[in-house]
Amino acid sequence: MIFEQIILHCFQNIKAERSSSSIYHLLKGKRSIQTVQDAHLYSLGSYYGVYKSISKGYYDKKIHELVKDDLLEMVDEQEALYHISHKGLEWKNNQAFPLSFKGLLYFDKADIFMGRLLLLIQTLTNSKMNFYSFIPVVNNPEIELWVKHAYRRVKGSESVILYKIYSELKLCLSQLLEKEANIFVDRLTGYQSYGMSLFQLSKEYNMTVDDIHLILISIIHRILGDLEVDSTKFPILSTMVDKKSSLSQITNSASETYKYFLNGLTIEQIANVRHLKLNTIQDHLVEIALYDHQFSIDRYVNKNEQNEILSALKKANSHRLKDIKKLVDDHINYFQIRLVLAIQNKHNRQGGN
Repeated sequence: MIFEQIILHCFQNIKAERSSSSIYHLLKGKRSIQTVQDAHLYSLGSYYGVYKSISKGYYDKKIHELVKDDLLEMVDEQEALYHISHKGLEWKNNQAFPLSFKGLLYFDKADIFMGRLLLLIQTLTNSKMNFYSFIPVVNNPEIELWVKHAYRRVKGSESVILYKIYSELKLCLSQLLEKEANIFVDRLTGYQSYGMSLFQLSKEYNMTVDDIHLILISIIHRILGDLEVDSTKFPILSTMVDKKSSLSQITNSASETYKYFLNGLTIEQIANVRHLKLNTIQDHLVEIALYDHQFSIDRYVNKNEQNEILSALKKANSHRLKDIKKLVDDHINYFQIRLVLAIQNKHNRQGGN
């Protein structure tokens, strides 16, 4: 019931200030500044992108089931707003939840790391047995290319490298529950031995496919965390981490916008030069405000307006833009409110909240 716990936790945190779809986008890992900002505002960044393969239809079915079981309650049908019920809160708090996630931090890295690990182990175990006509378990050209290069560097030393991978993985998995470690190992593919599918694992361990998927994601995040803390302990596994990819960095498009901003161009001029909509440039600036410590929003929101928005935020006791907008002067727009929320959230993160 891990998946249900995560959904309920998300609804508990957003307090009916965002629609049901916002949580779907969060779990899916939608690459929009609104979804990323929501992840920060509602302290749900750990769950960002933990279920990229989930469909909207399946998600809506889960919501319907939670409502039917009285764990969720409808607040506003038109806006698809829900909040966790008293029964739901009680149920969630009584469930064990040993998993940890770092969705925002490892959004891009998790899939790449696991793909490289799976395919490299498969390649090395088959190569060791002089068998080269196997069907790759990973169908991703970039990962396949990386494994080809990695294999060329270690060709002839397959046994040595496999033992090192085994030793490093054993060290990582030794910190997990035995059941979790077994699930991860059963997913691996070797010579004449294909790893189990999510469905097969769910049957083997008497768990839902959702929970098997989430356990595996959690394990990958924890392994990546171990590698980050001390890569010298894991010299082979560390090479499988994509050093470039990280959602916590400003996107390329926003970086391009920032260059024009630093040259003194207005939002309208940047939109004109880049042939983009005004809203898109505003999204870029909110993204920059969320991540860049050097960025000042004073050009767009003066100090008095910032204080007014912060005061309205406190009075509204809500992060809903509509609720805040009602409490500020009419000339203050949504873009200005979003900028102030981004700065406030950045300050909270720096303060360890």
